Amino acid sequence: MPTVKDVARRAGVSVATVSRVLNNSNRVSDKTRQKVLKAIEELGFKPNLLARNFRKDKSNLILVILPTVANVYFARVVKGIEDAARKRGYGILLCTTGNSPEIACEYLKLIERKQVDGAIIASARIDSETIFDLDQKKIVQACEFYPFLDTSCVLIDHKKAFFEIVDYLIKKGKKNILCAIGNEGIPSEEERKEGYRQALEENGLEFSEENVIRCRYGWADIYERLKVLICSGKYDAIACSSDLMAVGAIKAAKESLLKIPDEFAVTGFDNIMISRIYEPSITTVAQPMYEIGEKAAEILIDSLENPDGFSKQKIILPHEIKTRESA
Repeated sequence: MPTVKDVARRAGVSVATVSRVLNNSNRVSDKTRQKVLKAIEELGFKPNLLARNFRKDKSNLILVILPTVANVYFARVVKGIEDAARKRGYGILLCTTGNSPEIACEYLKLIERKQVDGAIIASARIDSETIFDLDQKKIVQACEFYPFLDTSCVLIDHKKAFFEIVDYLIKKGKKNILCAIGNEGIPSEEERKEGYRQALEENGLEFSEENVIRCRYGWADIYERLKVLICSGKYDAIACSSDLMAVGAIKAAKESLLKIPDEFAVTGFDNIMISRIYEPSITTVAQPMYEIGEKAAEILIDSLENPDGFSKQKIILPHEIKTRESA
């Protein structure tokens, strides 16, 4: 691969002059600039942008940490981040953790190494014992809020959203409602559980831990669990923590020959595409996924470019209940 020295030799100038051209310096005459650009084209030279940015102490890259890319929800969040970052001259580096706090911690070290300028943690699990001393101005949380991280965050009110959708089921006459949420240790899931509890208690119904199902976000886990529970005939509805969970619940109900929603109602969460096209279409909580990512990126870039004016923010964006055939 041709180097800067090769370009300088071909153009008959110094390495410093080539560097000025690459950095769009106005300290180079048009004639010299054209000589350098011609040499670059003839040699097929491609500058090492990462190395160049490292020398400048700035990468113009934002690290985006996700638990997985398998969930369609994150595609919309990432799109919001990417579009907002590109408008401000930044790119993104996408990393997944499989919900491992240790892996998330390793990725965050890229900030210390100046390989990225900052990070957006989007629902990836973080552990207070594995987090280290980082400049909190360089991190923004999206979708979740871990209170031990002293960072800005952008999310919806998970407790309120789950309260509203369970309350909706109760108003529709459902009295024995299951709650399907993710595994323990994820703040939004604990908030949703509290919303479920509050909706029951405010409507004079008893909360029982036995009616809370902890499972993975996909359809298969809840499908297997619910097949057994439905057979008891005890339950008439389930509020799920993702639209894919709702798909699994509907599949189990259909196989048990239950009429949806009359005999068994199902709600999801997120409002991804499948909630609109599945049969029956799924009543769900619509999250502003794109806007969450977009706002998180804007807050992070503002703090990176104006660190002295940084102030921690907690942005709660509005959600919406989408009523459809499943409930």
